[in-house]
Amino acid sequence: MCEGLWQCTSEVISSPVFRNLSFLFGVLVAVVSVLSARATAKKKQTADLLSSTRADEELVAGLRCLSELHNRPDANIRQYASDLKASSDEAKSIRYVLNHYEYVAVGLQSGIYDEGMLRRASHNTVVNLFTHARPFIEALREHKHRPSLYQEMQCMAEHWQELGQPKKKKRKRWGVV
Repeated sequence: MCEGLWQCTSEVISSPVFRNLSFLFGVLVAVVSVLSARATAKKKQTADLLSSTRADEELVAGLRCLSELHNRPDANIRQYASDLKASSDEAKSIRYVLNHYEYVAVGLQSGIYDEGMLRRASHNTVVNLFTHARPFIEALREHKHRPSLYQEMQCMAEHWQELGQPKKKKRKRWGVV
Protein backbone atom coordinates (compact mmCIF):
# COMPACT_ATOMS: atom_id res chain seq x y z
CA MET A 1 0.00 0.00 0.00
CA CYS A 2 1.28 3.44 -0.87
CA GLU A 3 1.59 6.38 1.47
CA GLY A 4 0.95 9.88 0.27
CA LEU A 5 -0.19 11.29 -3.07
CA TRP A 6 3.20 11.35 -4.79
CA GLN A 7 4.11 7.79 -3.90
CA CYS A 8 0.71 6.47 -5.09
CA THR A 9 0.95 8.49 -8.30
CA SER A 10 4.46 7.20 -8.91
CA GLU A 11 3.38 3.58 -8.45
CA VAL A 12 0.41 3.95 -10.81
CA ILE A 13 2.48 5.67 -13.52
CA SER A 14 5.26 3.10 -13.34
CA SER A 15 2.90 0.11 -13.50
CA PRO A 16 2.88 -2.04 -16.68
CA VAL A 17 -0.91 -1.66 -17.03
CA PHE A 18 -0.65 2.14 -17.08
CA ARG A 19 2.18 2.03 -19.65
CA ASN A 20 0.18 -0.31 -21.90
CA LEU A 21 -2.94 1.83 -21.66
CA SER A 22 -0.89 4.94 -22.40
CA PHE A 23 0.66 3.24 -25.42
CA LEU A 24 -2.75 2.12 -26.76
CA PHE A 25 -4.16 5.60 -26.25
CA GLY A 26 -1.22 7.06 -28.21
CA VAL A 27 -1.79 4.61 -31.06
CA LEU A 28 -5.50 5.44 -31.12
CA VAL A 29 -4.76 9.17 -31.32
CA ALA A 30 -2.30 8.56 -34.18
CA VAL A 31 -4.81 6.47 -36.16
CA VAL A 32 -7.55 9.07 -35.73
CA SER A 33 -5.13 11.81 -36.83
CA VAL A 34 -4.13 9.92 -39.98
CA LEU A 35 -7.76 9.22 -40.93
CA SER A 36 -8.71 12.83 -40.32
CA ALA A 37 -5.80 14.10 -42.43
CA ARG A 38 -6.75 11.71 -45.23
CA ALA A 39 -10.37 12.92 -45.27
CA THR A 40 -9.19 16.52 -45.31
CA ALA A 41 -6.78 15.79 -48.18
CA LYS A 42 -9.60 14.20 -50.24
CA LYS A 43 -11.76 17.26 -49.74
CA LYS A 44 -8.87 19.55 -50.68
CA GLN A 45 -8.18 17.53 -53.84
CA THR A 46 -11.89 17.67 -54.72
CA ALA A 47 -12.05 21.43 -54.15
CA ASP A 48 -8.98 21.91 -56.36
CA LEU A 49 -10.57 19.75 -59.07
CA LEU A 50 -13.83 21.69 -58.97
CA SER A 51 -11.97 24.97 -59.12
CA SER A 52 -9.83 23.92 -62.08
CA THR A 53 -12.87 22.48 -63.86
CA ARG A 54 -14.69 25.80 -63.67
CA ALA A 55 -11.61 27.63 -64.95
CA ASP A 56 -11.04 25.24 -67.88
CA GLU A 57 -12.38 27.18 -70.86
CA GLU A 58 -11.89 24.25 -73.23
CA LEU A 59 -13.96 22.02 -70.97
CA VAL A 60 -16.74 24.60 -70.65
CA ALA A 61 -16.76 25.10 -74.43
CA GLY A 62 -16.81 21.33 -74.96
CA LEU A 63 -19.79 20.89 -72.64
CA ARG A 64 -21.59 23.70 -74.46
CA CYS A 65 -20.76 22.14 -77.86
CA LEU A 66 -22.04 18.74 -76.76
CA SER A 67 -25.26 20.26 -75.44
CA GLU A 68 -25.82 22.17 -78.69
CA LEU A 69 -25.20 19.05 -80.77
CA HIS A 70 -27.62 17.09 -78.61
CA ASN A 71 -30.34 19.75 -78.90
CA ARG A 72 -30.00 20.22 -82.65
CA PRO A 73 -32.95 18.51 -84.41
CA ASP A 74 -30.80 17.41 -87.37
CA ALA A 75 -27.75 16.40 -85.34
CA ASN A 76 -26.23 12.96 -85.53
CA ILE A 77 -23.63 12.87 -82.80
CA ARG A 78 -22.58 9.33 -83.81
CA GLN A 79 -20.98 10.71 -86.97
CA TYR A 80 -18.24 12.39 -84.91
CA ALA A 81 -16.95 8.96 -83.86
CA SER A 82 -16.07 8.07 -87.46
CA ASP A 83 -12.61 8.54 -88.96
CA LEU A 84 -14.01 11.14 -91.37
CA LYS A 85 -15.07 13.47 -88.56
CA ALA A 86 -12.51 12.48 -85.89
CA SER A 87 -10.37 15.57 -86.53
CA SER A 88 -13.30 18.02 -86.53
CA ASP A 89 -13.51 20.62 -83.77
CA GLU A 90 -16.73 19.04 -82.49
CA ALA A 91 -15.19 15.56 -82.19
CA LYS A 92 -12.14 16.99 -80.41
CA SER A 93 -14.37 18.87 -77.98
CA ILE A 94 -16.47 15.79 -77.24
CA ARG A 95 -13.37 13.66 -76.61
CA TYR A 96 -11.81 16.35 -74.41
CA VAL A 97 -14.88 16.49 -72.17
CA LEU A 98 -15.24 12.70 -72.02
CA ASN A 99 -11.54 12.22 -71.24
CA HIS A 100 -11.73 14.79 -68.45
CA TYR A 101 -14.64 13.06 -66.76
CA GLU A 102 -13.09 9.62 -67.34
CA TYR A 103 -10.05 10.82 -65.38
CA VAL A 104 -12.33 12.19 -62.66
CA ALA A 105 -14.14 8.84 -62.42
CA VAL A 106 -10.84 6.96 -62.14
CA GLY A 107 -9.67 9.38 -59.44
CA LEU A 108 -12.94 8.88 -57.59
CA GLN A 109 -12.61 5.10 -57.74
CA SER A 110 -9.03 5.36 -56.51
CA GLY A 111 -10.13 7.32 -53.46
CA ILE A 112 -8.46 10.57 -54.48
CA TYR A 113 -11.69 12.60 -54.51
CA ASP A 114 -14.60 12.93 -52.09
CA GLU A 115 -17.63 11.48 -53.92
CA GLY A 116 -20.26 13.28 -51.87
CA MET A 117 -18.71 16.66 -52.46
CA LEU A 118 -18.14 15.97 -56.16
CA ARG A 119 -21.66 14.64 -56.63
CA ARG A 120 -23.24 17.66 -54.93
CA ALA A 121 -21.30 19.98 -57.25
CA SER A 122 -21.45 18.03 -60.54
CA HIS A 123 -24.40 15.61 -60.48
CA ASN A 124 -26.40 17.20 -63.29
CA THR A 125 -23.32 17.88 -65.42
CA VAL A 126 -22.12 14.27 -65.27
CA VAL A 127 -25.55 12.68 -65.78
CA ASN A 128 -26.44 15.01 -68.67
CA LEU A 129 -23.00 14.60 -70.21
CA PHE A 130 -23.40 10.84 -70.36
CA THR A 131 -26.98 11.11 -71.66
CA HIS A 132 -25.91 13.49 -74.43
CA ALA A 133 -22.69 11.64 -75.31
CA ARG A 134 -24.00 8.08 -75.12
CA PRO A 135 -24.59 7.69 -78.91
CA PHE A 136 -21.05 9.00 -79.57
CA ILE A 137 -19.55 6.62 -76.98
CA GLU A 138 -21.43 3.63 -78.38
CA ALA A 139 -20.37 4.47 -81.96
CA LEU A 140 -16.76 4.96 -80.88
CA ARG A 141 -16.75 1.62 -79.05
CA GLU A 142 -18.12 -0.11 -82.15
CA HIS A 143 -15.74 1.66 -84.51
CA LYS A 144 -12.61 1.09 -82.39
CA HIS A 145 -13.67 -2.40 -81.21
CA ARG A 146 -13.02 -1.28 -77.63
CA PRO A 147 -16.08 -1.86 -75.45
CA SER A 148 -14.32 -0.40 -72.40
CA LEU A 149 -13.96 3.15 -73.75
CA TYR A 150 -15.26 5.65 -71.19
CA GLN A 151 -16.64 2.85 -69.02
CA GLU A 152 -15.53 4.45 -65.74
CA MET A 153 -17.33 7.68 -66.59
CA GLN A 154 -20.39 5.65 -67.62
CA CYS A 155 -20.38 3.76 -64.30
CA MET A 156 -20.09 7.03 -62.39
CA ALA A 157 -22.94 8.67 -64.33
CA GLU A 158 -25.24 5.65 -64.05
CA HIS A 159 -24.51 5.27 -60.33
CA TRP A 160 -25.23 8.94 -59.70
CA GLN A 161 -28.41 8.73 -61.74
CA GLU A 162 -29.57 5.75 -59.64
CA LEU A 163 -28.84 7.70 -56.46
CA GLY A 164 -30.85 10.64 -57.75
CA GLN A 165 -30.34 14.32 -57.14
CA PRO A 166 -28.32 15.01 -53.99
CA LYS A 167 -30.44 16.31 -51.15
CA LYS A 168 -29.72 19.75 -49.84
CA LYS A 169 -28.83 19.65 -46.18
CA LYS A 170 -29.77 22.32 -43.71
CA ARG A 171 -26.51 23.18 -42.09
CA LYS A 172 -25.74 25.24 -39.11
CA ARG A 173 -23.37 27.95 -40.28
CA TRP A 174 -21.98 30.60 -38.09
CA GLY A 175 -24.47 29.69 -35.37
CA VAL A 176 -27.51 30.28 -37.62
CA VAL A 177 -29.83 27.54 -38.90
